[in-house]
Parts: sequence; C-alpha cells; structure tokens
Amino acid sequence: MTAEPKTPRTRGLRDVATVQTRLTRSAPANRTQAVSRFARLENERTRLLRELEAWSARRAEAERMLAKVDEELASMRTLLLDAPPSPAREAPAPRRRRREEVKAAPPPSPHALIEY
Repeated sequence: MTAEPKTPRTRGLRDVATVQTRLTRSAPANRTQAVSRFARLENERTRLLRELEAWSARRAEAERMLAKVDEELASMRTLLLDAPPSPAREAPAPRRRRREEVKAAPPPSPHALIEY
C-alpha cells in the first residue's frame, strides 16, 4: 500500500440533494410517514410484478412465434436444398444497335434527368 492520501472525488450535479432525494432517502419521522411510505412501496411492488408478468407473457409469445418461423425455415431449407437443380438457361446474345440509331441519338442535355 502507498501512504499517499486519496484524492477527493469530484462532485457533480448527481450529488446535489434535491427535495425529492431528501424525501426518498430519509427515514420516516413518524408512524404516518412510515405507513404512507409502506403503501407506496407496496404499490410499486405490485406494479413491478404486473410488469414482470407482462414481460413474461410477451416473451412466451415471442418464443412461440420464433419456433414457428424456425419450423417454416426448416421446411423451406428442405424444399430448396433437397430439390433437384433447375436446368440453367442460356443468356440471350446482346442486341447490337444499327449505325443509324447510334448517329440519331440526341445530344446529352446539360441538365440531369432525375426520375423517381
């Protein structure tokens, strides 16, 4: 270990105590505040449990949909990979322009043509 003293941590805006942080971090001063805090925490717990159940249900639905897609992919793989290859087509020969068509082509426009 070194004998050097620790440098103090730079404090920022996250360390500023607001009214809300004072309320949430402080111990209840009397029974009424304790009961109120207990009720808020119970409601928060119930809300989080509902949220967790909703996530679980959604996850189960997503897993079911994923299994369905995987099954369809497997069937398509067997269909595509096990099928005999189709005969290759010959590419048509490129068409040649006649010399008159090349000469009759309009001169390029100074404006660009943009089609959408």
